[in-house]
Parts: sequence; structure tokens; C-alpha cells
Amino acid sequence: MMNQRERVLVKHAVTGRMLLSSAEGLTYAFSRDGELMRISIFGVPADKGQEVLTLKAELNVLRFEEPEGGPVVKHWYYVGDNPVDYDEASGCLTVTAQSEIEYRPDEYWD
Repeated sequence: MMNQRERVLVKHAVTGRMLLSSAEGLTYAFSRDGELMRISIFGVPADKGQEVLTLKAELNVLRFEEPEGGPVVKHWYYVGDNPVDYDEASGCLTVTAQSEIEYRPDEYWD
């Protein structure tokens, strides 16, 4: 079986600025809720959580699957006006996305 790495990023859609990255030790979980995808990110510090809430109408969530020896697969989740919640006590940020676009950069940039 192929060893696979995965990363999740939360970025500001307008400026492209990185807000959160699972590479910083954050853990995450994805769950489908009908047509929506709920993304929970755990271990978010209060200042970062509040910053994400401030920019919640302008978020991009990206998931990178990075199989060892295989091409990267990117998933882009469009948040739009769906709920973004942050619980400071538990450090859990929950982002609800309405659509997902999957693409493989190797198919575009050979």
C-alpha cells in the first residue's frame, strides 16, 4: 500500500494569505452533511480562531493528498456564506463548505 501524506490549509481568498495549516500541528476531520462538507480543525489558538472568524466570508479551505511516488491531488472547498464557528474553550474551528473541486496539478502543468 502506498504511504500517503495529507495537508489542510485555510487561506484568505482575497489575499492568498495563509491563516491555518495542519503542518503547524493542527488536527482535522471531514464529515459530509448532505450536500455540505463540514471541516473541523482542532488545536486552533484563540488569536487565529478570531482572525478566521473575522474573514469568514472570504475563506478557502484546501486539502492536499500527497501520495508517496504519486501525483498530488488538491481539493478546494468553497465556503461562501456557510457557517464558520470557533469554540475558544476547545480550540475547535468548524468550517462548512458548500462545494468541492478536486484537481490534479500534474494534469495541467506537465
